[in-house]
Amino acid sequence: MKLALQTFSKFKKDLGLILRENLFEIIIHGSYVLDDFRANLGDIDFIVLTHTNLDAKTIKSLSSLHKKYRSEKALLLHQLEGTYYPKFFMESPFHGLYIGTSRMKTINSLENSFVDLRLVNQCGLKLLGTNCNIYNPTETDILIEQQSDSLTFRKTISQNNSLDIGFWLSLIHASARTLFYRANKVIGAKTEACQWCLKQPELEAFYELFNYAKTLRFPYSEGVMQKHTKISCVALLGIADVWCNNKSLSNIETRGKNVKQSNNSKNNIS
Repeated sequence: MKLALQTFSKFKKDLGLILRENLFEIIIHGSYVLDDFRANLGDIDFIVLTHTNLDAKTIKSLSSLHKKYRSEKALLLHQLEGTYYPKFFMESPFHGLYIGTSRMKTINSLENSFVDLRLVNQCGLKLLGTNCNIYNPTETDILIEQQSDSLTFRKTISQNNSLDIGFWLSLIHASARTLFYRANKVIGAKTEACQWCLKQPELEAFYELFNYAKTLRFPYSEGVMQKHTKISCVALLGIADVWCNNKSLSNIETRGKNVKQSNNSKNNIS
């Protein structure tokens, strides 16, 4: 995509002016490298590596740069979301910066997921062409993270009576990608994972969820998720847990049929 390449060129130039010789590498990952990117929807994920820690002045300059990107909305610069780390961030204490969808903050611990780091190793795009190495998570790292994410989703659900559509879509996407990864051992895009799930007979009870979520990206339209759909989302989370624990597919089929039967008389997702 020409517009994306122009965005990367501008980003690289601007970072060179701020970081100068401290700039080590700029790595694009996420939906762009998985061929699942949509202009002005979702984000462009990046990791910037520096030779040394970021000082307060540099953090302020970088934060101002991203605020400018988001106010001006030139090219696709406003979609940039990611982290600034010194290249030793997995080995020693550090000072870095996180640029999120709704906030920016200084960081001193890993902000990216292990799935992000695996994807960087799998197919990350290095804009400066260095031979830098980033920690490549083990299968155990990823399994523990997926199980932890499931617990976090469950805890959030138990503590909140009103959760927006973005939360439920995140749950569906995360579950689909977990199922895809556990079966294929590679990181899949949200669309790819949902489409793969739609081809699995044992997941038939959740086809409606995957069809709904496969192409939706931030910013989401306002609305209320149907109660029966929320119940299906929680059940889907349980299916992902089963796959993470390497249990039999017959167990998945039985649980899926129960969900399908309970939803047969319900309305569609709104």
